[in-house]
Amino acid sequence: MRLRQIEIFYHVYRAGSISGAARNLNVSQPSVSKVLRHLEDQLGFDLFSREKGRLIATPEAQELYSDVEHIYDQIRMLRRSASNIRNRRGGHLRLGILPALSLSVAPELIARMRQSDPLFSFELTTLHSAEIAKDLYERRSGLCIGYEKFEDPRLRSFHLGEGRFVLVSGDAIQQDKRRIDSSILHETDFIGMRETGPLGALIGDVLSTQEVEPLEVVTTHTYHMALSLVRKRVGYAIADQYTAFSHLGTGLHRYMLDDFPTFQIYANVLADHADDELVDHTVATLRSILNEFDETISSLVTPHP
Repeated sequence: MRLRQIEIFYHVYRAGSISGAARNLNVSQPSVSKVLRHLEDQLGFDLFSREKGRLIATPEAQELYSDVEHIYDQIRMLRRSASNIRNRRGGHLRLGILPALSLSVAPELIARMRQSDPLFSFELTTLHSAEIAKDLYERRSGLCIGYEKFEDPRLRSFHLGEGRFVLVSGDAIQQDKRRIDSSILHETDFIGMRETGPLGALIGDVLSTQEVEPLEVVTTHTYHMALSLVRKRVGYAIADQYTAFSHLGTGLHRYMLDDFPTFQIYANVLADHADDELVDHTVATLRSILNEFDETISSLVTPHP
């Protein structure tokens, strides 16, 4: 099947008529009919039958469509990418970032870099920790932000800073104190995170070492859902400080967990990245952002004298 045949089949199948496909493609009906007939001749089977003036997809066409739909989606993405490249007027960064850091760190990075260069553009993708290396190898992202440093000669890692874990509650736990230890969680209702990344594993290891056994009444996959449940007083949750002090945590009670270790944050790129100047500028901006966030959060959790 040629590209034009795939396109014609896709639109006829979706529209259910030659006229509808021609209208969507902005071409004549005879040209659509001609391509469709030629395709059926090549395939050796009918794709549509006509019933009461409407084209009905045959079982063979229905089977073929699932593959054609996937191919057509890829074609649309290719055309969009080509259009974006053609219309690009300045630098461009394909950024991969963990969901937890995408709520606050990524928007701030994009805003600052575009302030310094209004022609700069981004493509932003959220990734899980296990996807970062593969995404870089396959060059789907140019720079990824995560919690792990990769010991791989194909990659370069830049340390950006470190974060803390925060206990989030719908009600105040204690007055005039913004720090707490994990013992408060023992045998209390808790919203757990089903996360296979390093933070999820670290939370589980620390609670086990401290012999703290919360009652996990809900297990969720996102911090967004976890904090929404905290807001409904379903239970406590543990989140990274950037999520806890983002807009998701506004109005909730947040306490630094003093008996939890810090976690590290890294920027990762391919060792042969073509633009070292862009990497250095992005890393420097990220370090500045994380440092400012840390100072702001510290001021919120440090009691006033």
